[in-house]
Amino acid sequence: MVVEAPELGKLAAILFTGIEAVVRQSWRDEALQQVVREEHALLVRELLPRHGGREVKRLDDGFLLEFEGGPSAVDFGLELQRALEARNGAVAADRRVVMRVGVHVGMVVHRDGDVFGEGVNLAARIEALARPGTLYVSESVARQVEGLLSSPPVRLGRGEMKNIRLPVAVYRIDPPDSSHRRPWLSRMRSLLSRGSTAN
Repeated sequence: MVVEAPELGKLAAILFTGIEAVVRQSWRDEALQQVVREEHALLVRELLPRHGGREVKRLDDGFLLEFEGGPSAVDFGLELQRALEARNGAVAADRRVVMRVGVHVGMVVHRDGDVFGEGVNLAARIEALARPGTLYVSESVARQVEGLLSSPPVRLGRGEMKNIRLPVAVYRIDPPDSSHRRPWLSRMRSLLSRGSTAN
């Protein structure tokens, strides 16, 4: 009889992105939806390596990403939101992307390239709560980035979440007003141009 070894967990930062439902509904047709989703994917994959992140999998309207720790995940999330703001300033209203981002640091199990566990479930629940254009993070993330941000995370409260054993404190992190907005605008135009010529 072969006894399988127990799966070993690892501490990791899990980040979920999700396109806001109201924005999805404004896209006129399936072809436009596909174009906008691909532009969003191009941006995520452009930024991810700078922060040491790993794309676990692409979802219908977002991504499941993994980072070594909370600071790198939050840095990525803030840069993504700033970049989307710049992108939205360069495109028509029906092509804009408004993103929810949720981050949690917890134990996960790796299996066949995917990640599982309560750490993943909690990050997904936090993303679903998030206000578009910001980051919502768990208390474990807020503690890791304390003192590293220009404005501290804002505590929103503590509550119970579906399939999560203990009540969870959730914090909001707002992207700072960035002097990099104009350079990002030209960079995004270049990215979108490269993406359209590659198809």
